[in-house]
Amino acid sequence: MRRPPEGSSRSRRRRRRAALAVTAASVAAASGAAYVLHDGRGVADARPAADAQAPSPSVGTPTSRPAPQASPNGAADAATRETYAPRPRRTGTGDCVLGANLVPRCGVLWGDSPGIDPLHVLEAKLGRRFDLVHFWHGVDQTTVPSREAKRLAAQGRILHINIASRPFSGSGSARWSDVAAGRWDSALTKQARGVAAFGEPVFLTFDHEPDTKEKARTRGTPADFARAWRRVHAIYERNGATNAVWTWVLTGYSGNFPRAAGFYPGNRYVDWIGWENYLGTLCDGRVWENRRFRTFEQTFKPFYDWLKTDGVKAGIDPRKPYMLNGMASVRFADPALSVRWYQQLPAALARYPQIKAVQLWQPPKGMVCPYRLLDRPAEVAALAKAGRAPYTTKFRLTG
Repeated sequence: MRRPPEGSSRSRRRRRRAALAVTAASVAAASGAAYVLHDGRGVADARPAADAQAPSPSVGTPTSRPAPQASPNGAADAATRETYAPRPRRTGTGDCVLGANLVPRCGVLWGDSPGIDPLHVLEAKLGRRFDLVHFWHGVDQTTVPSREAKRLAAQGRILHINIASRPFSGSGSARWSDVAAGRWDSALTKQARGVAAFGEPVFLTFDHEPDTKEKARTRGTPADFARAWRRVHAIYERNGATNAVWTWVLTGYSGNFPRAAGFYPGNRYVDWIGWENYLGTLCDGRVWENRRFRTFEQTFKPFYDWLKTDGVKAGIDPRKPYMLNGMASVRFADPALSVRWYQQLPAALARYPQIKAVQLWQPPKGMVCPYRLLDRPAEVAALAKAGRAPYTTKFRLTG
């Protein structure tokens, strides 16, 4: 086959792919989970997680991908196939830098999913810049990343792109079986080419929280989701978007654990694992009873534990880096409880170094969720202090 001319987009993609290294798996640990959340619109399956304790994790650093394991759908992962691990041009400082697949070698990525309050307003109130910014797109949208996302990336932030299985141009959902059958290939192909042209590594999630009851009702089965994920992954790879860092995100709600493994598309198709970390849920504006308070560790720990036990039995690689995809606290009768929850963040994360990224979630305009941080100055002060703690500032994005 004739080689593409030097300087062509195909040639540049080939050189970029050739330069990318095979993934170094991340770290090991032992415990975590949360509650649940939304699809960019609302909240589901809201119940508090269990309180069980777990030992502190130990850390290991494997140098290669795991051996092939059986995936939940019965097929063996193609672990022997070459998988590219995007390496960013931006790094941290000193020895604390970003490695392959955007994994910081120490500390955590500090992120936000902006809502009613603009990103720059939150950053000013919290006294530091976010490393990571979460953007939402529909399966029908073709301009990915958006102009605003590119602007923020140009200022030195990493993007987390979430492709929801619903058309943003209309109402309703896109069934996962339709995605897997190719109905949305045209839009997904344009998205993939946009991500490839962007060039920098980005976190990429297809339809976060597929394990909610609402999505089971409107979008399909766990097997449908896993097939749809693999279809989207293949489209992105085929169109040169090897800079996508695939991040599988579930609710982390213990009531969904029996079905969780069925949503896993396979180790070859996932780089990071994420889940939600909300202290209380339901977007009804209620004030919560004090007895329902859980510590920061207790909210993320149940799903962490599941990943290390039942997840391993289902073939999920326990060494992948973890992300708390969304975090926020409801209001309590005693306002000091939410303040305490944010204060606990640095110490809790330091005990679980496999958690490599955290993202604040703020409700969009018009959503009556009790998470808006700027409504509560004491919580703003607590999170600002947590974001300046030694552990959460070990990694600081530069470049």
